[in-house]
Amino acid sequence: MIIKGCLFVGILMVAGYIDIKTKTIPDWIHILIILAGFIKVNLMESMIGLIIVPLPFFIMACLKENSIGGGDIKLMAACGVFLGVKGGVMGSVIGLVIAVVVNGVYYAIKNKDKNIGFALAPYLGIGSFVSFLLL
Repeated sequence: MIIKGCLFVGILMVAGYIDIKTKTIPDWIHILIILAGFIKVNLMESMIGLIIVPLPFFIMACLKENSIGGGDIKLMAACGVFLGVKGGVMGSVIGLVIAVVVNGVYYAIKNKDKNIGFALAPYLGIGSFVSFLLL
């Protein structure tokens, strides 16, 4: 499990860095997370996580244009494979709460427009890794 966790946090750190720099998450990131998730896998839990975890992100992206990017949806699908449903949902919630708090404070201090987009992968990565540690 230590190797699996180290791979996971390393990939998430790279994903967060790339998202901050380019506002995109390359597909190879998602593939690496899924491959790492196959180390000691519960296949049924992983496949359900693949479908359930990214679903709220996908629905939000469909309801509101430019709200959530496809890379974030795929990132959470990959994290759903890695963490399963419970861990993926927990990681999503933790990451989104951190994102709202950090960016809310930042926009308030800097007096910036709250409609400006920001990289979500670093927050989702933190939430997913915390979820991995808790489970």
